[in-house]
Amino acid sequence: MSFSLPQVWILLVPLGLFLWKRGRRPGPPMVLRWVLLLLVLGALSGPEWVLRHAGSDVVVVVDRSRSMPADAGRLASEWVGLLEQQRGAGDRVGVISFGREARVEQPLSEMGRFGGFTRPVDAEASDVAAALDAAGALIPPGRTGRVLVVSDGRATGEDARGAARRLAARGLAVDFRHVAREDAPLDLAVVALEAPASVTAHEPFQMTGVVQATAPVTGTVRLERNGRVLLRGPFDFHTGSNLLPLRDLVDAPGLAAYRLVVEAPGDGVVENDVGQAVLRVEGPPRVMLLTNAPQGTLAQALRAAGLNLEVRAPFILSLDALEGVGALVLENVDANRLGESGLHALAAYVEQAGGGLVMTGGRSSFAEGGYRRSPVEPLLPVSLEMREEQRRSAVAMSVLMDCSCSMGVQVPDGRTKMELAAEGVVGALTLLNEKDEVSVHMVDTEPHELFPMSPVSEGLPLDEVARGFSGGGGIYVGEALRVGREQVLSSRQPTRHVLLFSDAADSVEPDDYLRTLDELRRQKVTVSVIGLGTEKDPYAPLLKEIAVRGGGRVYFAEDATSLPRIFSQETLAVARATFVDTPASLEAAPDLPLLGRLPGLGLPQVGGYNLTYLKPRASVALRTLDDNAAPVLALWPRGAGRVVAFLAEVDGEYTGELRTWSGLRAALEGMVRWTMGGAGGADEAVARSERRGDRLRVTLDFAPDAPLPGALPTLMLLPGDGRGAPVELPMRWEDEDRVVAEYTLPGSGTWHPVVKLGTRALRAPPVTLPYAPEFEPGSAQRGLEVLRGLASVSGGEERLSLTGLFARAPESEGRVALAPWLVGLALVALLAEVAARRFLSAPRLRPVRTAPSAAATAGPPEGPERPRADAAPRAPPPSATPEPERPREESGVDSALEAARERARRRLRD
Repeated sequence: MSFSLPQVWILLVPLGLFLWKRGRRPGPPMVLRWVLLLLVLGALSGPEWVLRHAGSDVVVVVDRSRSMPADAGRLASEWVGLLEQQRGAGDRVGVISFGREARVEQPLSEMGRFGGFTRPVDAEASDVAAALDAAGALIPPGRTGRVLVVSDGRATGEDARGAARRLAARGLAVDFRHVAREDAPLDLAVVALEAPASVTAHEPFQMTGVVQATAPVTGTVRLERNGRVLLRGPFDFHTGSNLLPLRDLVDAPGLAAYRLVVEAPGDGVVENDVGQAVLRVEGPPRVMLLTNAPQGTLAQALRAAGLNLEVRAPFILSLDALEGVGALVLENVDANRLGESGLHALAAYVEQAGGGLVMTGGRSSFAEGGYRRSPVEPLLPVSLEMREEQRRSAVAMSVLMDCSCSMGVQVPDGRTKMELAAEGVVGALTLLNEKDEVSVHMVDTEPHELFPMSPVSEGLPLDEVARGFSGGGGIYVGEALRVGREQVLSSRQPTRHVLLFSDAADSVEPDDYLRTLDELRRQKVTVSVIGLGTEKDPYAPLLKEIAVRGGGRVYFAEDATSLPRIFSQETLAVARATFVDTPASLEAAPDLPLLGRLPGLGLPQVGGYNLTYLKPRASVALRTLDDNAAPVLALWPRGAGRVVAFLAEVDGEYTGELRTWSGLRAALEGMVRWTMGGAGGADEAVARSERRGDRLRVTLDFAPDAPLPGALPTLMLLPGDGRGAPVELPMRWEDEDRVVAEYTLPGSGTWHPVVKLGTRALRAPPVTLPYAPEFEPGSAQRGLEVLRGLASVSGGEERLSLTGLFARAPESEGRVALAPWLVGLALVALLAEVAARRFLSAPRLRPVRTAPSAAATAGPPEGPERPRADAAPRAPPPSATPEPERPREESGVDSALEAARERARRRLRD
């Protein structure tokens, strides 16, 4: 037995003395009071009964990276099943899969059966250290067990021996089962593509490709730059290292991405046949304009201003595309055109890399353009939150959610598609006001009602929506639309709308959808569609047709994490007036001079504007003169960059007098140049980057006569595709004028290092990792040695057979809490004490004090009294006969009750 709080027993001394002094009572009550005291103190001390045979825990850690054999998952599932059959009393089995990150496939279970690998993992890496840490977190403290690693040993990330030592400190050994591809007779691998970190435009330079061959072979070499083939031809490779000298010249500044591909018949490892390098081509910072009107007013104004302008149609943004861009201008661009990863890349470009952003207004911008609840929203100097006065007329909306089995698939962050869709619907419902009505149904092969058409004022069961389920067959589109028709036509609101969310790859059984849509249009009901997938999916044309015939909008969410943002975008378009489409006059605000010499008088009317509200600490240069007094031109610094929000439409239906305003070009130029003022670095410091294998090294060198910073700089590592989170690393002094930071790259891709020096952002040249380090040339024996190292530092072994693993595993100490039992016994003792005191114990009386006699009160005579001879002896009067004195009782609750009873008896006798 053990106690979690043994110091409680110190209270036995003072409480025992108190009970002996104040609560003493003869007979059974006193015994029961002592028992009660001991039980209460025992319960408070947290007693536990220790069981020596509580079983053992085994966590199977399975490598699911691309370097594993194709049947590794099947073999691992069979081995887990074998372990589950060997479980005894108290034994538990858990499963963790890992690639770049670790995922819990099955928690520790005594009775369950493993159903296979379902959690998505990034297979571009093998972070064994993270997987071992996850296994340690799965086994609770106090339990014994083992960790079984099923892997080829080609580990990436941190050295996994540190994680193995942490497990060994808890008594958890790391065993392993080596599963690897067979060594190929020929492996032709691009070990490196060496290029200078940066060059200037029109400067010739040389690159070197390093190719490793395990056997002599004649293969093909292909060199590409930004997708364009520069060189293709045969090459005779000899055994060992082969050097390929390459030359090139780039005309335009920006980022040049090179790709070297080698091919040979019989190559057994094709994953390492590609080498990549990125080259920064220096030049003056340029302005990138994303617009649907390449010859419009904004493009012409910026060209006339002499800016180094690049005009492009909206596309999926990346930090690679923004390399060398001083300011990005978005002219009325819908957020969905930039992609969910592009929105994250844009946020990192401004906040971390110090880039500039100008966003102009229109029907496809700001809140109505889908930027609410996006990574870009925090960048803007205006708030996209909707106020009550922005509501339209009352709305009735029927929401139809696809709950087919495909919605149960998990996305890389661990959530399911259904959870993201439910989050989006909940966020959309919160945008409605009390006069609106809404219904929500989930549909697979049949509808499932969450709640019918109901007023928002009566409260909505948002918890039920958030717990959305999935698991049925494909969504029956015809059935869903019929349910939406029934619900929305039951309302008499002036605006009625149906919102269908469906998988673009699984929207089956349209049935009589044309007739349903025709009836809805006759009743002036609109229908919009959110399709999960892309426009290339098999049922995307059907979803487009539903939106067109329904008079609504259609969205395609290739990335499921964009669903909450898209649901909000559609609800705002239906229920809120986020764009004012009436002309409004402008007035100059005090911060207008920040943009240069602009006219403060003679300002034009705008034909419309996006209705927003100024954020605290933001500057406003222009505002409307209508009742909204809304900002039209707002600006502020954000992170290392600067952002300008111009809420009017520069070139479109709602431009108004702005198109002919004489100060338009100066205003647009001032916005762009102000945002570019936040970019750039410092002349007294130079940031450099270098990659060796998967190890990145970034240095910051200060000029010899430059003052050193008071605080150490930090390194921000930004993923080029925007799909990952930025990594912040501290830098350390390596020399008297140099700081350095090193980092192990987790997988393939392009990385943009940015050194934060005070308020400045210094961009080091980007680096690229063509493939995961686990595909570097090497034999299976090297991976086996890595696994043996893990076993040696933790006391584990290689498990060629899994039979008897539990039989030889150490037993855990099970603990049974005794406090609940002691509390129950204490309650029984308390009731027994009350019953014994009430029925089995005789009453105790307080002693009665008699009045003293007159002789006693008279006192002794003053002199000696002589007895008279004739005096006969007198008997004492009856009243003077002394009564025997009763023992005095102790004071207390019981004695007070007895004294009260005695006084009552005396009053009755008198």
